[in-house]
Amino acid sequence: MYDTIVFADFDGTITLEDTLVGAIRLFVDPAEFHLYSQKLAQGEMTLSQVVRRAFDGAPSELLARMLEYVKTVPLRPGFSDFLDEMERQSIPVVVISGGVRQFVEQTLAPFRHRLLGVHAVDLDVSRPQMHLVSAYDNGDELLKKTDVMALYDYRRSVGIGDSFTDRNMSQAVDTIFARDILAQYLQKCGLPYLPYEDFYDVIRQFPV
Repeated sequence: MYDTIVFADFDGTITLEDTLVGAIRLFVDPAEFHLYSQKLAQGEMTLSQVVRRAFDGAPSELLARMLEYVKTVPLRPGFSDFLDEMERQSIPVVVISGGVRQFVEQTLAPFRHRLLGVHAVDLDVSRPQMHLVSAYDNGDELLKKTDVMALYDYRRSVGIGDSFTDRNMSQAVDTIFARDILAQYLQKCGLPYLPYEDFYDVIRQFPV
């Protein structure tokens, strides 16, 4: 059992922009993207439905183009130093992403040996048309993060997130670092959180 563990989101948390959204914008009509974004915000469609609508059935040959785009997305400042600090405190870090595994693994390759685990959604491109594969898709979240968290044995947990995909995780951890949409959600619900803009903010507030 780990005394303390960190569960970190990927898109918009470790990266400065959401690679899933950025990749979708490469091949989905802007008007259609806006329509489904509105339906998601209004609760008319789930995140799982929106992402599957974009990816499932799209040409598999698009993956190469998307990976080239992902290479251009910078990391949020302080991420490597954050991993240094977690190693110093003997706190394992697990990345849980509702995004595409190929995007996550390409970006985190230099840090993979420093992470206890990396979980994301598989994009099957073995056929002409791509298809998303997730063992943790509950119809709402494409990857239900609390189910992944349950794979680990720990006494207390810290979460780091920024968006819709982190809402359930934020209420399942003992301490949550939040920014952007997630921070707005927690504030609206009257739930406590620690604000951050980069990983130096997170480091400064450890131990929590």
